[in-house]
Amino acid sequence: MKTYCNPLIMIGLLFMFTGCASLLPHSTITTESPWQDFNGAKLTYDKINPGVTTVSDLKRFGFDPYLTPNIKIMNVTEVINLFLPNPSIKKEDLDTGIQKCIESKDRCTAYQISPSKLYVNRIGNFWLDLFSFKRHTVNTGWEFKGLITIVDNVVTYRDPPGGRPLINMDQIDVKPLGPAQEAGSAIIATVPLIW
Repeated sequence: MKTYCNPLIMIGLLFMFTGCASLLPHSTITTESPWQDFNGAKLTYDKINPGVTTVSDLKRFGFDPYLTPNIKIMNVTEVINLFLPNPSIKKEDLDTGIQKCIESKDRCTAYQISPSKLYVNRIGNFWLDLFSFKRHTVNTGWEFKGLITIVDNVVTYRDPPGGRPLINMDQIDVKPLGPAQEAGSAIIATVPLIW
């Protein structure tokens, strides 16, 4: 019996200290889209030419809200709220394509385009993470933002492309008391203050 215990203990210790990093949670947040990266989305978006590009062209480029996720269809009210958020901004100050959209009322539509790909990985010591002493999260990926207005099936305005071509964020949460700190916070939140 003694000869079998030592190898089992060694295997258990080996697993605890070497294979634990793979047990940390990780996730991938992906918006399915025709583009694999920020530059691919930007190159296609740059093909949109206000006054020339039609809704059929947009579908061919991949900007079809019924087939491509994360393309929001906006009505004229949302366009007005976006571009004229307060009375200090006048309609005359806006791009002519936006003005045409607002003046067209019900014939105005806008697409808010926001494809992205985000990877969330927890790294570090499994046991410190498990018991909430230290959690190290790394977020990587990309995010694209664009907006176009459409009147009578023709693009009238294209916002300059935006977004984050390269996302790389580290977040380290340290709780010196680990789970006791979380329990203490919960108790304080439920106990009414007595003055």
